[in-house]
Amino acid sequence: MRILFRVYFSLVILLGMEGCLWKPEAFYGTNISHAVEFLAPVKGELPTLCTKNSIQTLKQMFWIQNESMDSLRSKRALNGQWLHFQLKNEMDMVSDFSILIQWINIPTAEICSENQKGEFSNTYNGYVWENWHGLLSPFPHFNVSLNPGETRDFYLFLVSNENLNFPIRTISNSSYRFIVLFRFLTFLFFLMVGIVSIGWAISEFIKSKEKIYLLILIHFLLFFFLVYSVHGKELSSLLGNGNNLFTHSYYLLLSINHFVFFLYLYSFVKFTNESLRHPIFFWLFAISGILYLLVPIFPRMYDYRIFILLTIFGSAAYFLRSTHMMLFTNQIDEEKSYFFGWAFFLFLLFLKTLFHFDFYPYQAFFIYAAVFYLPFLTAGSFLFLRNYEKRDKTKTRFRTFTNKIDTKEYKTKLESLLESDKIFLDVDCNEEMIAGRLGLTYHQLSELINIEYQFNFPTLLNLYKIKEAKRILIEKPELNVATVGKLAGFGSRSAFYLEFKKQCGVNPNQFRKSSSHHKKDKT
Repeated sequence: MRILFRVYFSLVILLGMEGCLWKPEAFYGTNISHAVEFLAPVKGELPTLCTKNSIQTLKQMFWIQNESMDSLRSKRALNGQWLHFQLKNEMDMVSDFSILIQWINIPTAEICSENQKGEFSNTYNGYVWENWHGLLSPFPHFNVSLNPGETRDFYLFLVSNENLNFPIRTISNSSYRFIVLFRFLTFLFFLMVGIVSIGWAISEFIKSKEKIYLLILIHFLLFFFLVYSVHGKELSSLLGNGNNLFTHSYYLLLSINHFVFFLYLYSFVKFTNESLRHPIFFWLFAISGILYLLVPIFPRMYDYRIFILLTIFGSAAYFLRSTHMMLFTNQIDEEKSYFFGWAFFLFLLFLKTLFHFDFYPYQAFFIYAAVFYLPFLTAGSFLFLRNYEKRDKTKTRFRTFTNKIDTKEYKTKLESLLESDKIFLDVDCNEEMIAGRLGLTYHQLSELINIEYQFNFPTLLNLYKIKEAKRILIEKPELNVATVGKLAGFGSRSAFYLEFKKQCGVNPNQFRKSSSHHKKDKT
């Protein structure tokens, strides 16, 4: 498990490096978002088709420069909006490329252009859809050809289901084919991860009967569906744009994922045999994800979206902490790392949601970090929970012996050897010796002691040795402490002192004095 969490740490570093150093231009072409202009608000109706007359009308209107360097940033217009930009071929040969809009939740995209001579062109007019076998929606893109030295003005009409916050790029045909392949392979990767996770979780559940494995699986699959519906194939393309919740499916799926996250927290409390703090508030905040739905249903709530985000993620962070704080009591690094693994995912999800709520421009790291991190967290969670079951003696999954016998009978026999026979005084006494006397193997005796006493064999033996030492200290005050320790079965004076102080809180001499004073008081 330590190796796994080192992988977590390495992944965090890589994600950080990606956010600082990764250059999207290497894959997605040149970002021209900074060169785009938005049409200023006007009264009356605007053209909705790319025609020569439309361009003449648009040329007479006032345009506003896009202020973001990374992406188009503007509130969506219900009836669509026009964008304008200019491209020039600086080469001495014909330039063939595509104009790419790097987002999918766009029902309509149409482009037309006019060159410096006033010649109109709409040969690359329209939204080109490849055959994606119904699995993914492509980015809107338009094939363009510019003659050597040619400058051309482009007018793009967009109908978007969301506020505009995505890049527009110029890209070569080979790069576009790479994007098609990369997105498809990424989808297949996560699909295979999902299939493996389903098999893994069901297998762990069957063996352990612990529902937490299924809840983590459901959390992973629903998050995968959320990402797929935003970056793969949006619900509006399947169910139409008539319903606001389908048009803004991200809000709907966020609310569902929030509730499932709380179900995971509840299952973790049950898994660790802890009690749920503030159950009324817990379930109240579990359904608080419904606040997300206010944004698409009531447009005025969009201005208050930051308060919705802080309420929902604040409650998730608080209850993640309160339900996992018991992991810090044992001071085990693996348990602490498990908590911080989930806390880091919640932080990455918060960054992703901030982007979708339009609080900062398009950044690939903030959008996809949580997506690529969650499969590692899911696998790590399965491994951690399995190891936790091995350490937790209340769990029955890894018991191979005590499930098949009457543990009380063997416990009675063991205590008889320790109390009546005082086998712990034998110099050769060890776990193998006692196991042989009971007719058990070494591992069977170890399992029996762990289950019945909640500690290990050396601790059990020391309990009886100190009990014997206390008896000798009281009954034979003439003996020195070192001798008492040897008579009680300890190999050295220092070991005797340490264990006595650990169990009794005082050293043997102090115990003897307090015991003698107690006797005098009674007489």
